[in-house]
Amino acid sequence: MTTSPELNLVFPPFAHKVKKNEGKLYIFEEISKKYRLLTPEEWVRQHCIQYLVNNMNYPASLFQMEGGMKVDKLNRRTDIRIYNSRGDVFMLIECKAPQIQITLETLQQIAQYQKIQQAEYLVITNGLQYHIFNKSSEIITDFPSYS
Repeated sequence: MTTSPELNLVFPPFAHKVKKNEGKLYIFEEISKKYRLLTPEEWVRQHCIQYLVNNMNYPASLFQMEGGMKVDKLNRRTDIRIYNSRGDVFMLIECKAPQIQITLETLQQIAQYQKIQQAEYLVITNGLQYHIFNKSSEIITDFPSYS
């Protein structure tokens, strides 16, 4: 899977490692140091991670992938959870495949996570666009610097 001119991701390309196992492609995820099934959503997630670590200088050691939690008695997981140096949730990121439109339903999904996590920032992306909100639900135009 490559980024083609028809698929202009908002995140820059990066050097990635893929392998094929039993006819399926897997991409190496640098945070957890393991291969993940290469789905369109995973492609977006890996681009987002690489952008934040390599371009925005977010510390990779403070990322958590697929962090579990209970929301209204249901098991849920966040795609990307980033902590600050005090151990508080700095940012929650919900990734969707490029063909998935970002809708009110997507916003409601991350809002449910926010009730539990109380992150400073919320991000929804399908790789073609992203929407960033601060804790007060104000729209932010770009990723905040990590400090």
